[in-house]
Amino acid sequence: MSQDFASNSLPTFKLLLIGDSCVGKTSLLIRFKDGIFIKGSYISTVGIDYKTKTVKANDQLVRLQIWDTAGQEKFRSLTKSYYRDTNAVLLVYDICKMDSFSNIKSWMSEINANIQSNNNNILIILVGNKLDEEKNRMVTKKEGERLAQQTDALFWETSAKTGANVDSMFHCIAERLLEIQTPICTISSTNSTQQSNGYSTTINEIHNSISSNQSFKLNHSTKPLRNCCSS
Repeated sequence: MSQDFASNSLPTFKLLLIGDSCVGKTSLLIRFKDGIFIKGSYISTVGIDYKTKTVKANDQLVRLQIWDTAGQEKFRSLTKSYYRDTNAVLLVYDICKMDSFSNIKSWMSEINANIQSNNNNILIILVGNKLDEEKNRMVTKKEGERLAQQTDALFWETSAKTGANVDSMFHCIAERLLEIQTPICTISSTNSTQQSNGYSTTINEIHNSISSNQSFKLNHSTKPLRNCCSS
């Protein structure tokens, strides 16, 4: 088997980074992919960019295809086609900017409008970034945990600058996706027939929960997932 073929046949999952501009989405991606932080530089993504990285999850190699979408309102229309075949969405906010946290509801509406019937079994991860700026915190960890609980999303607080929790978060996401989702492509026919029988809650239900400020739990048709995801 050639190296290229082996790489292309790895279980591959598509992840989207969503959120306001300046919350650190691109910095999170660069930290995870390259292990660096570009100090003193303002990184503004125009349109769409993506990077891939292979990680080991549950004793097997998994390729994460991570799409970085522009946070500016005027660029939102560019993202519509990129929701197709998405396995997970990371909703990122800045713990030092309350507006970026409040706008998570708007981003949930954006997800709802674009996902439609393409894939309702999407893993949602709420990410509070810039943990290194604790002294300037405006959004408490409890507030983040409460919103994650209302939507049954995973919750992490990270720092793209120091790298805190970044690798752990993406590895945990890879493990969860192996358990609940069908990859874009797989290494064998056995894996390619894996059923997407994890979360049965739809994006509509998640959005409605946020709008009504009510809590709910996702229903699982398989054995309980391991509780690996927490910051």
